[in-house]
Amino acid sequence: MHVIDRSPATRRLALLMATTALALTACGGGGSAGTPPPPPAPLALATPGTAATKVRANGGGWVLLTEKLRRLENVTTPDRRLLVSTDGRAAGTPITAPAGWSLIDVAVHPSGQLSVVLATDKALKLQRRAADGALVGESDFGDAQAASDPFIGDPIVIRDSSSLLPHATRDAVRIAPLGEDLVLAVRTGRNAVVAHRLVHAGAGQFNRSWRRLVEPGVPIGAVGLTSGSFDPFNSLDNQWKLSLDVDAQGRSAIAVSVGNTELAAGHAQYFNEPVAAVVTHGALATRLDAQGQRLGTTVIDTLQRSEVHAVRWAGEQLLVAGRVRTEQRADGFGWDGWLARLPANGQGGSVQVLDFDRGDVILDLVPTGDGRLMLAGATGYWQNPAGGSISEDAQPLLAFVPAAGGAASRVNANAGPRHNQLRSLSAWQGRWLIGGLENGPGTHSADADPARLTADGYLRDRTLAPF
Repeated sequence: MHVIDRSPATRRLALLMATTALALTACGGGGSAGTPPPPPAPLALATPGTAATKVRANGGGWVLLTEKLRRLENVTTPDRRLLVSTDGRAAGTPITAPAGWSLIDVAVHPSGQLSVVLATDKALKLQRRAADGALVGESDFGDAQAASDPFIGDPIVIRDSSSLLPHATRDAVRIAPLGEDLVLAVRTGRNAVVAHRLVHAGAGQFNRSWRRLVEPGVPIGAVGLTSGSFDPFNSLDNQWKLSLDVDAQGRSAIAVSVGNTELAAGHAQYFNEPVAAVVTHGALATRLDAQGQRLGTTVIDTLQRSEVHAVRWAGEQLLVAGRVRTEQRADGFGWDGWLARLPANGQGGSVQVLDFDRGDVILDLVPTGDGRLMLAGATGYWQNPAGGSISEDAQPLLAFVPAAGGAASRVNANAGPRHNQLRSLSAWQGRWLIGGLENGPGTHSADADPARLTADGYLRDRTLAPF
């Protein structure tokens, strides 16, 4: 089934899809009878020299991933730290990776415990931590089947079949909570995408409940810049990355980009789904049930260059978002945000192109309690129409769109100097946590002065919409 969206918001691009409150208030205490307690003081946590990249609520506290900005030659080894707050205000001592490892992702479980995944160039390690960040235990993650997963295409491009990560980046693994269990999705050294359900057995030990091949291994091309020192939207290794979310029913969603890979043909051949073979740009979004059984894959054909930056469940709808070059304009303003709404049963769906101000990108999104979707990202930038250079000037993007489609409404978000991004959203204590950065660099900001390769990261809260 094909769905064609020809709404005004998408007039510059026909995107085809093939389908394979209550506000929280304090109760009791505080003030005299009939007098509501005063509102909490605004949260304004600064993370100098880093970008705030992922935030998740944890009861009255939260966890925050921050990342030090790195030059292009070092981006394959992320430098991230985990900040944990139990009171929602002050963060404890930053949690860092041991020498030789990179801290990649974190998941928050209903108990308040945390799971963390770390990576070298080839190996993965899992940690279990208490709600305050204290280490409960850790263990190496192994997958003996990874070396023999199917590969569709010329195997000469395989660097190391025994590696649990692709040669191009360590940033190719994501984790998400499934109750107290953990779903781990990774692109391996054979470029295959594999999902695992892991049960915490105590003391940082995990037992595998199931393993599922999401995509076969295929050749993936590398992208580089002829000049420049920084990659503002992590575009140069987007083809190796994946996005993961797990819903309350235990359904997993894994989204991967198609561009600059042979994934469309490989997927079509391995799963016998010919419609995928015609796609050269866009994404594949696969759904698994709580037992790891494949529910289907939706093929999103954007026709033009695009990137995947976020995937989220919203009830019986799966949301996938990123950016797409709708038009190769001489002024460099041809990039827009895009948002796909996919029914959980895989039947139908729609894609909306979102043009706010010059260049746009959606980096995260969450459903709200009033039937809308809240989007976060960046806007007002330009990109070299013949290359990958992105401007130092970019504004924060915060907006709402109706869940069923319709016009987007932008919300004011105070902009700082230089490059601005809103990177992550999370519902918290009747408000919304927003992680981002300001005073960041563009592609060429630090070419002559390394000191300009920095940013002022932050975590803030706002009251924007019902839950």
